[in-house]
Amino acid sequence: MKQYITRYLLLVAVLFSTSSLWARESYTLNRDWKFFTYSENYSSIVNLPHQWNSDALSGRLDYYRGTGNYLRYVDFRPEWKGKRIYLRFGVTDLIINGRYVGRHEGGSSAFTFEITDFVNFNGKDLIWVIVGNVSQSEVMPTAGNEISYGGLFRGVQIIIEEPTHIALDHFSTDGVYIHNKKIGAEVASGEVEVRVSALAAQSASLTLSVTNPHGEEVFTATQKVRTTKGTTATFIPFEIDNPTLWHGTLNPALYTFNITLSTAGAVCDNVGVQTGFRHYEITTEGFVLNGEKYPIKGVLLRRDRALNGTAVSEREMLEDVEFALEMGANTIRIVGGSHHPAFYRICNNLGILVINDLPLMGATTLNGKGFFNTTPFRENGKQQLQEMIYQNYNAPSVVVWNLFSELEARGEDPVDYIRELHSLAKRLDPNRLTAGWSNQDGEINFVTDLIVWSHSFGWMEGLPSDIAVWQEQLHSVPEWDALHSAVSYKCGGNIFQQGDLLEKPLSSSNWHPERWQTHFHETYLNSLEGDTRFWGIFVDGLFDYASVDVHRSAGGVCDMGVVSFNRQARKDAFYLYKARWNTTEDFLRIAERRWARRADTLQTIKVFTNLPEAELTVNGKFLGSKESSGGMVVWEDVEMEYGTNTIETTSRGLADVMTLEIPRSYSADL
Repeated sequence: MKQYITRYLLLVAVLFSTSSLWARESYTLNRDWKFFTYSENYSSIVNLPHQWNSDALSGRLDYYRGTGNYLRYVDFRPEWKGKRIYLRFGVTDLIINGRYVGRHEGGSSAFTFEITDFVNFNGKDLIWVIVGNVSQSEVMPTAGNEISYGGLFRGVQIIIEEPTHIALDHFSTDGVYIHNKKIGAEVASGEVEVRVSALAAQSASLTLSVTNPHGEEVFTATQKVRTTKGTTATFIPFEIDNPTLWHGTLNPALYTFNITLSTAGAVCDNVGVQTGFRHYEITTEGFVLNGEKYPIKGVLLRRDRALNGTAVSEREMLEDVEFALEMGANTIRIVGGSHHPAFYRICNNLGILVINDLPLMGATTLNGKGFFNTTPFRENGKQQLQEMIYQNYNAPSVVVWNLFSELEARGEDPVDYIRELHSLAKRLDPNRLTAGWSNQDGEINFVTDLIVWSHSFGWMEGLPSDIAVWQEQLHSVPEWDALHSAVSYKCGGNIFQQGDLLEKPLSSSNWHPERWQTHFHETYLNSLEGDTRFWGIFVDGLFDYASVDVHRSAGGVCDMGVVSFNRQARKDAFYLYKARWNTTEDFLRIAERRWARRADTLQTIKVFTNLPEAELTVNGKFLGSKESSGGMVVWEDVEMEYGTNTIETTSRGLADVMTLEIPRSYSADL
């Protein structure tokens, strides 16, 4: 993964080095906030990003859901008088110097407040931010089994602008949207929409400069603008010959669009936006990127971590993407809403495709409800959808807007509302597809462009082999077979739970043996990977996560990930995918190594590898070489000795060793 990390850090360094040329001033406001819940008398000093739910991370299901307060004095400089001042947040009520500024509802997307008229410039301006994680029937999400963390987990940014500038208040974006019209190997053409915010009508000019992935200017244009009071949208056509296409992990080529705004001959704002040129479609061949088949190998990502919940750093986001790349995945679905903007920069630079989620999520308990057919709820969903689309509009990594997840009709049918969301998404962004994550039959599956079937045969119900029965049934009905389908699947697995019996556990119990999870994933992979009628398959999920669903978790952690919550342990299922999906680095590992104490002297030894063959030696005795199949090499009926056995596998310069104990007196409970 070093080549990916080095390339990403280099690109970030180049982008950062050019930021000093921009006319706008931007500062992070993340240190030394006074935080309290009930009373300022019991406050503490915190740095952002911050979340307050360490109680949930310790396994308490009755974790605090309420209101948090963040206070900080800011020295707004006298020389900023006459300019326009903005604060960029996530969900919040904002009060400046005791005066109410505004409210934003929805914890996934950014939001910007202009506070110019609220600042005193006396060195003692008080910012008071009120945030909450209380469940509200008018704000998505209202259901789901993930923890609803409270806090300022995206940080705060203060931005100083000239009176006329490239707008920040259009759904908290940079005010620049790149509309691609024609994308191919010969030409990339379209237009750049630039939204200019002004206090009065005046003449201005916009200059566009486009540089290629090597930093060479490949297009430039200047256009006159006549602003009005408020916001004016201007469109600048562009055309680039012989573009380098953004082609996923194989070639994530990025172009930089620099837009400079000038009035009266002086530069008053400058914005740099990175994007990539690519086109894709879903055909009978599956997912096709730039005219070439590109099989989707996906994972689901919850945004929390074991120590800090959703208050994650950019380095931690990069580490999460590294796990996906090591596993061989090329697509990530973000569960429950948008991620931090830095996450999309990482995926743009490393070529990971992204499916972004509107948090219209189904219930996991009988008294849970994911859809409320009320005007406030419906409008909030549309607001969050617009924020999600506009804030990620220029990201080449984002290819699909997922509009709902395992949404059941609990007294009110959400289908008409999903149609509204689909129509809105297509109107705002006709170049991307919509999807739904479905665990049921019915009309709901025929609204979005794509459908992803969420299954757990062999975990919540049935056996893993039932996935093949379901496939046959789906393909036998023309109406259902004609859907653009993919499959997502999930099963719990605990690395500390090993046993000789390979049998289905109760998902509602605390016994989730790792070997069953591996068997589950192996069965699904064998059944689905060769079925070209599915445009993708998705592992749910990449990491364990904090959960309020006692039927799927132990100690407040849902163990359905293929990597542990603290990112310290890759489960055997992870290595199965690495052997099947990762083609960039040679890999060899003995499977079931944590099942290190067994009853029988005759054992089956499995080796995960993406190499053509592997050799096995047991207690110094060479047992020969075997060809791999499906990412595994298997030796059956291998004779072990009582006591400690040494098992070694080798292939093409790689080696792996484990010890296996066969005690004369054995208890299956140990």
